[in-house]
Amino acid sequence: HTYSYSWNVWREASYIFFIPAGFLFAKIIERKSLNWAMISCALFVIGCIGCVAMMPLFRLGAFYPTEGTNAFPVIVNSVLDKKSFVGTLYPPGLCFPVSLVVFGICFLKYKMFSPIVNSAFILSGILFWLGNAGEIDSILIIGDGLLLCIFCFIGYLMFGRNNIYSYMRQPIGRLNT
Repeated sequence: HTYSYSWNVWREASYIFFIPAGFLFAKIIERKSLNWAMISCALFVIGCIGCVAMMPLFRLGAFYPTEGTNAFPVIVNSVLDKKSFVGTLYPPGLCFPVSLVVFGICFLKYKMFSPIVNSAFILSGILFWLGNAGEIDSILIIGDGLLLCIFCFIGYLMFGRNNIYSYMRQPIGRLNT
């Protein structure tokens, strides 16, 4: 309650729940290209796990001094230049916004959803990266809100009545490709 940056902890922890969505998006792309489905899903899962791995580091900010807009703990910043620590910290998390851009490009390429929805994937990946790299809270919130809206809308398209993705509800043995 007294940790003023606890929203970072909750935000980072929420990405673990995105993993099933990545598998579902990859399943949609799989019908057109197995390679692109595997690449985008792998980036997405690694990115989600990378984002979640940042959670304990932000939690250190509750006990140690912080710096920057998003209050990254000073103790973590003090070891970033030691023995390639930064190489183990940032690349996995960077896979998440890259995967959103790749999903958006795949959806555009194969015309899976409307161009607005496909472009929104790309935009949310860019906003995620800009918000985190630039430590701009307003861009982070806009990007997270956009991503949530995209996921909800695609869920509506896929699982709503009279949808064009009814094949997702069929048993695996009945899929016609």
